[in-house]
Amino acid sequence: MSKKFARMNVIEFVSEDAFDIINERYSKIRGDTYGGIEFTVNVRTGPTSSFSLSIYENEAAIEATEEPHRAFLASNEDIIKDVFFHSGEVSSFATSLPITEGMVESS
Repeated sequence: MSKKFARMNVIEFVSEDAFDIINERYSKIRGDTYGGIEFTVNVRTGPTSSFSLSIYENEAAIEATEEPHRAFLASNEDIIKDVFFHSGEVSSFATSLPITEGMVESS
């Protein structure tokens, strides 16, 4: 099993409605823009803030989506007040959800 990689985004929006707007926009481009993505969770952390975690099948997949990801964020500058993201190798993953069974190899 290849190593998985993840991207974490922290976003501050200009309004409370912006969270729903960006999730709708994301759902329309996800399949074409984010190849190799296996799992995404978006969490509303406050009225105008969110945290997003996406796991990719391998390092090449996450690297291939970095520029399209930057372009997606830039295309939403009308609703994003501030954003930063980090990416790296997934070192562990624990869940009771059956949809993620076998996702990350134990070290």
